[in-house]
Amino acid sequence: MLATRRFIALTGLVLAATVLAGCGSMTSLTTKYRDPDVRKLDFQKVAAMAIHNDGPQRRLAEAEMVNQMGPDAVAASKIIPEDARGDMNKVRAALTEAGVDGAVTIRLLGSRVEVKEQRDPVPTQYMKLWDYYGFTYAAVTEPTYLTEQTTLDVEVNVYSLTENKLLWSGVAHTERPTLVETVVRDVAETVTRELRRERLLPRR
Repeated sequence: MLATRRFIALTGLVLAATVLAGCGSMTSLTTKYRDPDVRKLDFQKVAAMAIHNDGPQRRLAEAEMVNQMGPDAVAASKIIPEDARGDMNKVRAALTEAGVDGAVTIRLLGSRVEVKEQRDPVPTQYMKLWDYYGFTYAAVTEPTYLTEQTTLDVEVNVYSLTENKLLWSGVAHTERPTLVETVVRDVAETVTRELRRERLLPRR
């Protein structure tokens, strides 16, 4: 179905709900688990579920997920009353009544900031020994500068509600996150490529 084939909603990084400064994000993905019996992801109706305590941020995340997934997806916040989210039985009943047979959950595991010490490289100075020697000897006394690199880690799970089991799980790592929309797009493309590589989604 369309929602499954446009699985890029796995990455509702709008959980961060902020604009993070950077010079272009880079995203990688680690697959943690795949059900050995699953051959493809094909749901009739998928619930987008952001696991977050902040209501506005959770709704923003789920809305972005649905926007990426397409008409077969529904935000959990649209079918689960706010005061029922903490009651597992009420959540299950709401999803069942809505005809949901699949769910994509996202959860922000955390963020890391790494500070690096760098020097401006001058590769051409390496071509000759004496140029290299003169350059590196002088460079050891030159000041360095510090850069910060932020990495977001987001856990993504895919569940079958009809079978009540986990089908796929992974963690997306986004370095140097910029605008939320850019992060969602970059992580989404990475996740989609991986799911196609694993033949869970049809190849284009």
